[in-house]
Amino acid sequence: MASWILVPCLVRLRSEFNAIAPNRDKSSDGSVGDTAHSAGSSDHNPDETGNVPIRDADRTNEVHAIDVDVDLRTPGLTMEKVVQFLLTRCRSGAETRLRYIIYNRRIWSAGTGWRQEAYSGANPHDHHAHFSSSYETNREASVASWHLEDVPVALTADDKKWISAEIAKQVKAQIDDIWAFNIGRSTGTPTQRADGAIVTTNVRTGTIANDQMPKLFDAIEQLTAQVAELKAQVTARS
Repeated sequence: MASWILVPCLVRLRSEFNAIAPNRDKSSDGSVGDTAHSAGSSDHNPDETGNVPIRDADRTNEVHAIDVDVDLRTPGLTMEKVVQFLLTRCRSGAETRLRYIIYNRRIWSAGTGWRQEAYSGANPHDHHAHFSSSYETNREASVASWHLEDVPVALTADDKKWISAEIAKQVKAQIDDIWAFNIGRSTGTPTQRADGAIVTTNVRTGTIANDQMPKLFDAIEQLTAQVAELKAQVTARS
C-alpha cells in the first residue's frame, strides 16, 4: 500500500487522549485499515489509494479515522465521559471536525444531528471508540484544541482530601491576615501576625479587640460563602 498520513485533526485528538490519559492501554488503537477494511468503503482506508466514502479536495493520501482503546487507566476518566463530552461540543456547534463516532454498540453522526442510534456492525466497538473526521480541507487540517482537558473527571478520595486541606489552609491564612491588619493596625504595628497582635491588644486595651470583632465576623462570613461555593463546585464534579 502507498504511504499515507493521518489527517492532522485526528493526530491532535489522539495526542490529547495521550495527554489526559498518559498510561492508557493502546492495544486496540488503530488508524489505517487492515485487509478487511480495504475490501469495503471505510474512513480507515487512505483516501487516494483506497476505497473511501468521500474524496477530499487535496492529493495527499490521508486516513480519516482513528480507533482509541477504551481502557484509559486514569481514575474517574472513562471513554463514555470523553465521548459524551465530544458529542456535547458537536451538538452545540463548538466542534465541527467529526463526521461520526462509534462506541459500545452505538453510533452518532453529524448527518443525524448527533442523535444516538444503535450500531449493528460486526465489531461492537466495545474495546475501542471510533472517530471519523470531516473530509473538508480546513477541518481535517485543523489542529485546534479538542479541549479534552475539560472532560469532567470524578475526584478521587485523595483529590478531595487535598482540596479540603487547601481550603482550610487558605481560610486560615486569610483570617490571619485580617487579624494582623485590623488589630495590628490598631495597636500601631500593622505587620504583626495574629498572635502578637492579639496579645498586644489585650494588654493595651480591651476595647480595641471588641471594635474589630464585627469586621472579623463580616470577613469570616464572606470567606464561609466562598468556601461553600467552592465545595459545591467540587461536589458537582464528583
